[in-house]
Amino acid sequence: MRKSIIFIFIAVIFCSCKPVPAPIFDLSAIKFTETVGQALKGSGLTAQDGKSKAFTATKYRVFESTDPRILIFNGVLLAGKSNDSVNKVIIHYSVKDSAVSMIEIKVFSAEQIKTLENALDKKLGKAPYPSDAYTTVFSDNVRFYNRVWADAKTTVGHFYTNTLNKQKQQEARLAILNYSDSTISEVAYLKGYSSSTIESDVKNALSNSTATNKNK
Repeated sequence: MRKSIIFIFIAVIFCSCKPVPAPIFDLSAIKFTETVGQALKGSGLTAQDGKSKAFTATKYRVFESTDPRILIFNGVLLAGKSNDSVNKVIIHYSVKDSAVSMIEIKVFSAEQIKTLENALDKKLGKAPYPSDAYTTVFSDNVRFYNRVWADAKTTVGHFYTNTLNKQKQQEARLAILNYSDSTISEVAYLKGYSSSTIESDVKNALSNSTATNKNK
């Protein structure tokens, strides 16, 4: 009896000391129904950990971080850097209710750029717009290309751009936002995530996607 009690006591201690798995964090899981605090849950970060000088619309605040714990999209790690440029995440959220309105991911390292592109295709399928999104080759005349995914049900859009700067360094950028929010869509446009307007890109992406589905 005594041995049984000792065994149970040791078992209880062992179970209580067993580490609890940390919550899994992934930027691709954010649905824009969360506050910034809820969105960051699982990363180990809070809104106060990310100070930023990035511009946004009035009545919005910005969280910015290069922490590897938050640089995760669709299960892949995007932490890295190229020269002095460090991969980062920027989250725009409302002053009024702290609701997340837009996520920006900026990637400068070549390996992580390719990783991000593959992760987008795996999660969302091949981008329906533009039609030449996968054939663009950088040249002296072409230093920018984009890919657009839009979901008509959730009104969440993914706007991916890859640019080549004057130093011929690549910078991949992904903006994820609720495109029905005209204010935050304007911010995304001003930040260069669209070659015309966000509304135009969404319309073309949805149109192309519908046409593709009909032809299947």
